[in-house]
Amino acid sequence: MAAKQARGRETVERLLDAALDLYDRSGPEGYTMTGVIKASGVSVGSLYHHFGSFNGLTAALYSRLSAELLDRLVETLEPRRTAKTGVQACVTAYLTWCVEHRSKAHFLLAMPYQAHLITPTEALLAETAPQLARILAWVAPHAAAGRIVDVPDGILGCLLIGPVTEAVTRWLIGMPGADDIAEAFKYLPDRIWASVKGPNALLPVRPRPCGTPRRPRPPARPQWFDGQAPMRSRASTSGLKSGFARASSSASASAPSWVGRAAARSRCPASVTLV
Repeated sequence: MAAKQARGRETVERLLDAALDLYDRSGPEGYTMTGVIKASGVSVGSLYHHFGSFNGLTAALYSRLSAELLDRLVETLEPRRTAKTGVQACVTAYLTWCVEHRSKAHFLLAMPYQAHLITPTEALLAETAPQLARILAWVAPHAAAGRIVDVPDGILGCLLIGPVTEAVTRWLIGMPGADDIAEAFKYLPDRIWASVKGPNALLPVRPRPCGTPRRPRPPARPQWFDGQAPMRSRASTSGLKSGFARASSSASASAPSWVGRAAARSRCPASVTLV
């Protein structure tokens, strides 16, 4: 029985890896069940046995990538002691992950017909529940102390992640005027902090009791960060744009070949007014 279960897990991983690799190489147009079956060497019957349908496979891959992104946010957020540095670091970590993993970000945020393929399921929610619980556990004492605005969790998520998701999605699809992701790095951390800070945001955080072990250091910044300090205020960001510009140009240079074609098809007609 154990050997059979191991083979089943191996098949599941092979299908998920093949699906992601196919999307990375071929983009949304090449992401088909036939392509995944050919790339993985797994039978159609086996795919249906493990996932129920091709949509089920897509939902499972979406769940896996969502968990990966949330893992990055958690490992960035938890070592931060102050509400301001935590919120700003979380925003920057989200943007950084999307630049480093452009195809994965496109799958999560900009895949055509995504709403028809992916619906919230118990399995998807269970996959991301631990990370979301850890994020809320970090937020809770700051909200209780008035350092972060006390609003329902869903509203706080919209304030914290909504602007980042919108900026990244526009960048991914090549929307006119949104092709420079460096602008998001420059402005969003401070602007999002301004939207979620509470009335006691400027009060000092209580020092650690004597003997309390230090929390682990936050993860190293990406190489393209150019050795600069994280963004704190408009005055401290003036020297960062060049580093972020290199990030966006590097991301564009390493993007899959289908990205340009998908972006061209995704641009709004000239007659549409963007608001």
